Amino acid sequence: MGTAPDFAAWAVPDLVIPLGGRTYTVQPPSVGDMGKLLACAVRGEVNLKLVKGPIPDEVQEILDTIGPGEHPALGDTYTQMVADGLHPTTIDRMAYYAIFYWARGKEYADALATLMFTPRDLDADSDESEGEPDPKGS
Repeated sequence: MGTAPDFAAWAVPDLVIPLGGRTYTVQPPSVGDMGKLLACAVRGEVNLKLVKGPIPDEVQEILDTIGPGEHPALGDTYTQMVADGLHPTTIDRMAYYAIFYWARGKEYADALATLMFTPRDLDADSDESEGEPDPKGS
């Protein structure tokens, strides 16, 4: 009998996020985290109005199991990002990206990130350009 093949070439690769001279490496989610991550993806798509809501009860039940400080999409890398002093908005954006990267693939995550995070000039006459930003994003 020969030796077993090296499965490294077939394994799901890490998500590598370069930022400001640092590189964050996020390991693929575990089987246990994948259900939570998929539930997060459903919530994200509903919140972004990419799919019609409401969030199904069975998905909400899974979301309710996610504890404080638990980040199924970023895993242990979240702790490193906090320790490095990254701004919470930057971490949130990385989490959104990671959720869709793991759930739907790189192309989908890239497209959503471009739509959500690319700065845009707002028309001076637009209601969106007046007043304070809405912290709830509603």
